[in-house]
Amino acid sequence: MNQILGRKKKHTKLRGVKMIGALVLLFAGLFGILAIVPAVSPATGAQIADMIRSAAGPQPVVVLESVSFRVQDTFNQFLSAHNGGQKQISLSQNNGIQPTAKRLRQTTVIADLAAKSTSVKPVADSAAKTIPVQPVTDAVTALPQIGWQAYGPTVNGVPVMAQALLSLDPKRPYAGIALVRIDLTKLKLHMQPGFLEPSHAKDIVNAIPHLGLIPAADQSNLIAGFNGGFKAVNGNYGMMVNGITVLPPVPGIATIAIYRDGHVQIGAWGHVQVGADIIPSADIVAFRQNCPLLIQAGQLNPQVFLDNRAIWGNTIDNQEITWRTGLGITQDGRYLIYAVGNGTTVQTLAQALQNAGAYNAMQLDINRHYAHFVTYKPSGKPNPPLRAVQLLDQMESDPTLYLVAHSRDYFYLTSK
Repeated sequence: MNQILGRKKKHTKLRGVKMIGALVLLFAGLFGILAIVPAVSPATGAQIADMIRSAAGPQPVVVLESVSFRVQDTFNQFLSAHNGGQKQISLSQNNGIQPTAKRLRQTTVIADLAAKSTSVKPVADSAAKTIPVQPVTDAVTALPQIGWQAYGPTVNGVPVMAQALLSLDPKRPYAGIALVRIDLTKLKLHMQPGFLEPSHAKDIVNAIPHLGLIPAADQSNLIAGFNGGFKAVNGNYGMMVNGITVLPPVPGIATIAIYRDGHVQIGAWGHVQVGADIIPSADIVAFRQNCPLLIQAGQLNPQVFLDNRAIWGNTIDNQEITWRTGLGITQDGRYLIYAVGNGTTVQTLAQALQNAGAYNAMQLDINRHYAHFVTYKPSGKPNPPLRAVQLLDQMESDPTLYLVAHSRDYFYLTSK
């Protein structure tokens, strides 16, 4: 009898050891997938993460991704220490000055732009006195100067966007943050929900036709497009497009809003009594929310320094090193500033936007697979007539990005 009980205990103990071993192997396998696959194929890594998230919920993916990002960052620092500090981020050589979609057959040459734009010309008044005129500025020459260079399509021969690349983290020479300054006096901002995200009620499909696709009417003067924010599972942050609410707004959350007259504002959503920047109004025709503000009234939000995963969308915390994107706006509302970094914390992303002149700013999506900024060139084909060109060499290349229905929300720009 004792022998039988002993054998049963032995079998039970062996079964427990096997289960623990299986769990360890499973975790090791999942970690290996999320640590290695995203570096080789960001799209595949994102698909695997979504599959695990659907089966086990978001928290296991957060834990695995956090460990994975630390391993990748350690490896990247090791490489940087042994290759002379070479950056793993570079502006694409194919995204320089382009003619606008309306002037596809023209070639524009910008010569001595900085010298011309900073010259002061006298103007005679009725008393024949000379009054100095303020220097003419554009996206390239306006302050602050951080190495801006003309970028993307022009409007009437003038650059309407500029690009720059900053390095702010001395511990990570491999990392950098690319910035794009967008002149909103020449360009119009649009928002488009994806056909899957942010997740939405079925009646939204009928209310907003062709979800995820830039309307054909806007493709004739299309300039650029860039990624939106988190999936709904990571915060349920609000979104409205063409006056139709996709997800209701969350008070206190960073919001970019487009108003009926076309002007754009970034700030915290709420009420005057709590000092919010964006107050609910019938004049708002579109908005998108994502996480707390990075910058408010020119100052870094103290929350960027808090190691708190919950306030940053219940995903990886704000100190994790990964690809991040953000969006800021200057105090006068003229320039929108897009930022993307390949090895950043929330703090370094915010610092880059502040250096670029952002008065208010917010984080957008994170991880390499979801970081997109493209300009559009003629494709030489009837369908589609345009071709998307990525801002960075390290961004995933997709010539039809946003020209065919996209699963995630995004922004796009057209000439006015």
